[in-house]
Amino acid sequence: MTDFDPAAGLSGVSEELFCLVGPDGMMMMPSEKWERLCGFASSELGSMRFLDLVHPDDRGRVIPGGGEGSLTLGVLGRVRGADGVYRMVEWSVLPAPEPGAMYVVGHELAGPAEKTLVAEIGRLHRDIDTLATMRDNLDMCLTLQEASEVIRQFCQQAMNGYPGEVWMVNASRNLLERIAGWGDGAEGLLGTKELHECWAMRGGRSHSYGSGDSGLACPHFDTSPRRSLCIPLKGTGEALGTLTTWADTEVDDTTWSDYLRRVLTIAEVLAMGLANLTLRETLRAQAIRDPLTGLFNRRYLEETLERELARATRHESPLGLIMLDVDHFKHFNDQHGHRAGDTALIELGALLAKTTRAEDVACRFGGEEFTVIMPGAPPEVTVRRAAEIGRAVKEITVEKSADARLRGLSVSMGVAMFPDHAGTHDTMLRAADLALLAAKKAGRDCVRIAEPGGDSPGSTQPDGEAG
Repeated sequence: MTDFDPAAGLSGVSEELFCLVGPDGMMMMPSEKWERLCGFASSELGSMRFLDLVHPDDRGRVIPGGGEGSLTLGVLGRVRGADGVYRMVEWSVLPAPEPGAMYVVGHELAGPAEKTLVAEIGRLHRDIDTLATMRDNLDMCLTLQEASEVIRQFCQQAMNGYPGEVWMVNASRNLLERIAGWGDGAEGLLGTKELHECWAMRGGRSHSYGSGDSGLACPHFDTSPRRSLCIPLKGTGEALGTLTTWADTEVDDTTWSDYLRRVLTIAEVLAMGLANLTLRETLRAQAIRDPLTGLFNRRYLEETLERELARATRHESPLGLIMLDVDHFKHFNDQHGHRAGDTALIELGALLAKTTRAEDVACRFGGEEFTVIMPGAPPEVTVRRAAEIGRAVKEITVEKSADARLRGLSVSMGVAMFPDHAGTHDTMLRAADLALLAAKKAGRDCVRIAEPGGDSPGSTQPDGEAG
């Protein structure tokens, strides 16, 4: 392509597609080449906007900034002729002295260059399809674990062979946890890192390291790579995590720059997908969790109990259900205040979450009443677990004030079993409730097992003291 010096005026550009583009995007001073190549008269070109003649798919490459200050050197793009046919052109764009104006120089290409551009456009379309597939798959994920596998598989294929990782900010927002890694050198790294160890998280913007960059390598790399890039994955106003990629071998500037543009696009899709997943998880948690104790709520209890009963029926396995109620809780509230009462329920919820098995489901049934579903647990295991819970509750300490701590909580418990006492979730809850009522009538602070036939009609309300 002919070298062009704006100070030299029009000299030496008669064989180029030269023009001055004003701040409004209109073409001025078009060279004769426009008329010969594109078939437009000079009078017609003077009433046209330059970008209107550039193929829509190529406009962002020819003038990336979209206006003032744009600088493009040797970028392929297509220009439309009067016959509607697009020709292949290599473009250079330089800022003009007038604010917002640009010098544009185009050099006609043919043959191999056309094939190169077509191949590049084809690759871009394939990338778009691949990104759309990843976005759709992320939108179908119900958990972060599912999303992690989607991200790992996609990035393994899409990141041009470079290793990388995706990190998410944990619930306490004090650590980054790795959820996906791919490529050589990624699998052996630690699973957590401090937020301040990533420059992208510190500054809230992409951080690159390597040839020509003045920045430092992120401290989370044990050994500084030749080049690296960390991109914050932003949701609604805050960073959800980071996408990190690097190269341990020498890479030329052009290859690395092309790769980084690809990574930035991938990061945008990842951020959108993870933000949507986080929102779905939050909404689902609000729908099935009790806001005070963090345990599952009654709605989730009934859905889970019905599902577990169907599974127990299918596999002919036992199922235990513990229903417990805090003794004299109304009196505790009246004497020490609702704040102390709420604290007691929170502590009891934490105790149940800690003392139950991974497969058990602890729920707040309502008020001061809780339940524990124990899939596969025979009667002796269920009763033993209820007794352990009863002993642990007595050790709960409720902080009323800085110098006042309360103890002495106890619970009454009823145990019902499938298939011994019930066959449906309604009858099982009723059997456990009747056993709980029996425990209260027996003096509280004890465990009672439902009687055979306990699913017969009976009161499902605890006695008056339970309030």
